[in-house]
Amino acid sequence: MRKSRVFLSALLVLAACSLQAVAQSNKPSTPVATPAKAKMSNPSSADVVKGFFAAFGKGDVEGIVNSFHDKATIVAVRKGDRKGNHYGNYAGREGARAFVTVLGKTFDTQAFAVDHVIGEGNVAFASGSFTHKMKTTGKLFTSDWALKCIVQDGKILEYHFYEDSEAFRDAGK
Repeated sequence: MRKSRVFLSALLVLAACSLQAVAQSNKPSTPVATPAKAKMSNPSSADVVKGFFAAFGKGDVEGIVNSFHDKATIVAVRKGDRKGNHYGNYAGREGARAFVTVLGKTFDTQAFAVDHVIGEGNVAFASGSFTHKMKTTGKLFTSDWALKCIVQDGKILEYHFYEDSEAFRDAGK
């Protein structure tokens, strides 16, 4: 098993344990009523991420871009400048548009599955798998993936996507 898959598995276990611990530590001793109006105007972090994936699944670029906060930070696999591929940082909604554009120029998606989306407070985690055909080589790039999002004002403020970067490198050769 590749180190990156072990890392992804460990990340998902850590995320689930962290969310469970947060939920337990934030559990009120007496029930607290939440007005229905507040829930309608302020979707949960998990719902925001599910909305992002719904737009992504339809190929709705405007819906994808509008899922992001004006001050969004997008980290595709690693922090830093992009050096000849899609990995690196993107900023704001225009960065989200650039990210989606680069993905479309790089991959022909064969399969994309969202297996889990969980959220607590303003944090959401998602996981799944994909298979992309590399447009430069015609080779398949298959990976499990994980996503961590921080949500603010019903929009994705921080987006950090993890995938098997070694498989990406191999498919690009």
